[in-house]
Amino acid sequence: MERAARRITPSLAVAFALWVLVAAAVALHPPRNIISWDTFGYHLYLPAALLHGDPGIRDRGWVEAADAAYDNTGTLYQLTQLPDGRWVNRYPMGLALLWSPFFAAGHAAAAALGAPRDGFSWPYQAALIAAGLTYLLVGLLTLRRVLRWFFTEAVTAATLALLVTGTNLFHQAAAGLGMPHIFLFALGAGVLWRTIRWRAQGRARDAAAVGFLLGLMVVSRPSEAVWAVVPLMAGCGEAGRLRAHGAWLWQRRSHLLLLAAVAALVTLPQLAYWKWMTGRWLYMSYNNPGEGFEFLRPFTREALFSFRKGWYVYTPLMLVATLGLAVVWRTLPAWRWALTGFFALNLYVVSSWSCWWYADSFGQRALVQGYAVMAIPLGAVLTVLKERPWRARAALPLLLALTALNLFQTWQIERGILHTSRMTWPAYKAAWMRTAPLQGMDALLLVDRVQEDFTRRPDLTGYRASAVLRAANGALQAVYGEAVTTDHAWVEVRFRPGPVVADSVEVMVAMEHGGYPYHARTTRWAVGDSIRMWYLTPEVRRASDRLMILCREPSGEAVLAGSLEVHVHEH
Repeated sequence: MERAARRITPSLAVAFALWVLVAAAVALHPPRNIISWDTFGYHLYLPAALLHGDPGIRDRGWVEAADAAYDNTGTLYQLTQLPDGRWVNRYPMGLALLWSPFFAAGHAAAAALGAPRDGFSWPYQAALIAAGLTYLLVGLLTLRRVLRWFFTEAVTAATLALLVTGTNLFHQAAAGLGMPHIFLFALGAGVLWRTIRWRAQGRARDAAAVGFLLGLMVVSRPSEAVWAVVPLMAGCGEAGRLRAHGAWLWQRRSHLLLLAAVAALVTLPQLAYWKWMTGRWLYMSYNNPGEGFEFLRPFTREALFSFRKGWYVYTPLMLVATLGLAVVWRTLPAWRWALTGFFALNLYVVSSWSCWWYADSFGQRALVQGYAVMAIPLGAVLTVLKERPWRARAALPLLLALTALNLFQTWQIERGILHTSRMTWPAYKAAWMRTAPLQGMDALLLVDRVQEDFTRRPDLTGYRASAVLRAANGALQAVYGEAVTTDHAWVEVRFRPGPVVADSVEVMVAMEHGGYPYHARTTRWAVGDSIRMWYLTPEVRRASDRLMILCREPSGEAVLAGSLEVHVHEH
């Protein structure tokens, strides 16, 4: 008993206590349906291959039946139809691989408990929740080992406590277990630990383990390839010069080849799936032209400082960790290039995605997996404070205040006081320290772009008619940035057709990027009706994208003759 008690160190006790805190939050507020929306797409590989024998999803009927039974998703945007009739999954299969043992347990539980064995009933959902909590615990325990390599027990315990309770990692773990970030956080902690072991002991098996973990990260979210910076740059500062570090890596080229080979082997099932489905080893499955990387125009300022989703606004503790990179350069020279390089490259990639706010979440969820790295500069700051008690006494109230703010805003966002994707500075001010939703808050938020009725005139209070575009037939294109100068606009389409042979007219309005349409909306009108369609512009990818209107007979692509007017109403 005494020997066992001595093994329970403060940092280990804190890691388990934090996990219990998150598990309790999940138990008190379990998700209504964790296998929904994006998670539905990540999950589909498992029932498709293991239950239906239909990995190519030739029969979409069982997918639609599952959606009808469990209300998993509004539309089946997770799938893209191929010319041969099969449906390719737009999401990578890495999470399905990580979830597969838990899926098997859920399948066995469904059989034992008499629940539907369809891959979506409550035993499967409970299994997925268990998977998230398991990987969270593994991530915390692994990160604890990483931090103990650099810091004392006290600093390690304090760093873990701040990282979970002072950042949006807590919200992501408690409310977003079906998303990839907690799983990637655990894998990233593993990459750090195995890199440390590889650097310290020079064993090939540690290099292979790094490759295995990197492969899982890439096959779960391809942009996580940025984690390769960690094993490649660890030790660079210690070597003194980049050339000396290159020589060190060259001496261990067999380990690097092993690392790369293992990573490639792990990604092989995904590549084989794409080859089988599309005939190509590499396939851009996330094929929405309205979203994509804008590497020449990253949204870094917005991602860091905006009141919509600014990282430093909603997770200010990470500003402390970022400043801690300067401390790392002085106190952990062997790791300064690896940590700083990862921070810069990861932030660049994350903020280059055109949908830089990453839909509904609390703060910047796409940066959560990187907290395994950011824990080290945070620990470096705490170490410096610990060495000077007067600094610690001065900084402690600030750190506690940032933690309290994070927990309070986590509570606010769960109660709808803060919005998950439409916040503005006026809305943030109005919601500050509120404990109940504010009446009239919607007027302070970014416009709600959900539009269900395209035939009814919207409320145009506060809008002004800013432009009128005309065409001699039923087709018109205009550069968005020339037609619309504000955040959004209502586009009113008026069409008076000439002689037609059909009994109806189809009107389509869409945005076009790189020759491909997105956010397309179509209505059909009986000939003789007053044809007037309303279209709320989406968050366009670029100002150079084109607004496209097409009026045609439903049976073909032919553009109808007639008079087309497009009225733009800006806010």
